Amino acid sequence: MPRVAHQAHRKAIVRNALGLQIRKLREGKGWSQSDFARELQLAGWDVERTVLTKIELRRRCITDYELLLMLKTLGAGLASLTVPKESDLRALL
Repeated sequence: MPRVAHQAHRKAIVRNALGLQIRKLREGKGWSQSDFARELQLAGWDVERTVLTKIELRRRCITDYELLLMLKTLGAGLASLTVPKESDLRALL
C-alpha cells in the first residue's frame, strides 16, 4: 500500500485585506467567479477564475490597478469598501 505524506496543518498567509469584500460585491451582483473573470477579461485584464479565488480567499495580493478595475467592473466605488478591521491588517504583517 502506498504511503501518503501528511502535511502539517498551517494557517494560510493573508495577502490582502479586501478579498472578502470583493467576494460580497461579486455575490451581490449574482455573478459566479467565472462570470466575474469573463467581465474582467472584457474590461482588459487577462485574469483566470483561479486568480479570483486566491484574491477572495486573501491568498494573493491585489494591485491598485486590479482593485480599481474590479470595483469598476462590479459597478462599485472605493466608498463601497469598508476600512479593514485592525485584526485583518495585523494578519498582513
